[in-house]
Amino acid sequence: MSRPARVAVVVRPGEDPMPALRERWALGQTVLLVPGTASDGSQARMLAAAGIDAADVAPSGTSAQAEHAVAGLRAADVPPGAGVLIATSGTTGSPRLVEIGLNALVASAELGAHAVPFGPGDRWHASLAPHHVGGLMLHVRAAVLGGDVRHAAMPREWVELEGCTHASLVAAQLARLLDGPGRPPASLKAVMLGGGPSPSGTRSRAIAAGIPLFTTYGMTETASQVATGRARAGDEATRAGPALPGVRIAIADADAEGVGEITVEGPTLARAMIVDGTRVPLARPHRTRDRGFIDPSGDVHVIGRMDAMIISGGRKIQPEAIERALGELAGVRSACVIAIADARWGQRPVAFVDRSGANSVPLRRALAAALEPHEVPDAFLRMPEDEAGPAKPSRARLAARLAAGERFEELS
Repeated sequence: MSRPARVAVVVRPGEDPMPALRERWALGQTVLLVPGTASDGSQARMLAAAGIDAADVAPSGTSAQAEHAVAGLRAADVPPGAGVLIATSGTTGSPRLVEIGLNALVASAELGAHAVPFGPGDRWHASLAPHHVGGLMLHVRAAVLGGDVRHAAMPREWVELEGCTHASLVAAQLARLLDGPGRPPASLKAVMLGGGPSPSGTRSRAIAAGIPLFTTYGMTETASQVATGRARAGDEATRAGPALPGVRIAIADADAEGVGEITVEGPTLARAMIVDGTRVPLARPHRTRDRGFIDPSGDVHVIGRMDAMIISGGRKIQPEAIERALGELAGVRSACVIAIADARWGQRPVAFVDRSGANSVPLRRALAAALEPHEVPDAFLRMPEDEAGPAKPSRARLAARLAAGERFEELS
């Protein structure tokens, strides 16, 4: 009986997926990472999209200890065909599978270490779910470079990172830690900040607190990071940093100001996409659908998603620009801007905002001083708790809930 080219492994936060993955990679198989928290229906749809039979599904099977290290994964050990399938909805909510070769995962770990060193004696706080590329890469880095992975919940206070040298956060999580008690532990060597807009004010607060902060840009199709730089006081909020060694980032269809679509080429690119059951090889260079530019020093700047652009009365509004402006306001931890239909203008922006009660400012008045009049949202709504808690709120989910008639508290 022939061995299937694709199999699935059920993975869960707090469990180490590497023993199960390495067993199947050694056989040259591509492994679909099935989130154990997904519904039976969602899991069945993922299996169907990947063409995997239910008999070829296995649990990760290894409950992780508080800390775990497994080293020795080398590019020379990668058999043909070995890799992963990762489900991603992107920012539009349309599910698809991304096929990433194990060689690309190994290359991502090796190249990323040039920007953020990690190795024996280091420990990464692993609170990201392993079915996402960011969570998976924490384990791959340890396997390739050495070092420990500590499995734990998303940190709510600095004390929870005690003993860790590395952590991955998004802007909202970093803001909550900065607002909370205590100080960053002295053990920290690097905090990776990604996941979308990160206000320059939040970055400046982190730097002033002595946090070794690194901004980063990447996506599932590039096996996580492709540009990373040490954050500096006064950086533009759009700055990610220079491209990793061996990764070529360019701007396609640039306008007069040098802004266009970010493209990526290099050894960390995915092999293919699986859309509606059809495998489509990834075009090279990969066109990311992100708008941005490269400054004279070579740093990559990310402005926002092309497919998130709001067209209001014929004028373009980048929702991420509004989110960054909101993030600069006192008390605002995170924001997510969506488009709603408007009979007069076609589309108008509405902002969901997660803010603390302390030192909050009138949102509309503050944005009127920072944005063009047509960019100021028509309404400001309180971010629901189930979207404020995750790593990054979902534009698609919030838009769907609002369209379905769900009511949200209005903010002033």
